[in-house]
Amino acid sequence: MFRPGTDELNVQYEDVLCNFCHRAWDPDDPARPFVEGHHGSHICGECLSLAYLATVLEGRDDRRAGEACTMCLIEPDLPFWRSPELPDARICRACVKRSSGTLEKDKDYTWKPPCL
Repeated sequence: MFRPGTDELNVQYEDVLCNFCHRAWDPDDPARPFVEGHHGSHICGECLSLAYLATVLEGRDDRRAGEACTMCLIEPDLPFWRSPELPDARICRACVKRSSGTLEKDKDYTWKPPCL
């Protein structure tokens, strides 16, 4: 997501926010990588780690009928993780896995998925 009032013709790093915690992207902070989804949705590495732990490792499902994933905008029949800070933000397990693969391959960051 973008900070309210962002000039879409001049987006700055600090205008890019994680949809799940509203923290701003800082490309110089290797501890806070970001992945972009559809229509300007974003998830930071910290939130992605929480989502991975919940949906992939623990098999938790916070899905509610009629809700779409914030990242892919579809309603797959898969477990969802819901942000504890922003309950309207949710990510499906497919997007969690896809985003995890993206961050693992990014040489600018050292992000790895959590393990039990």
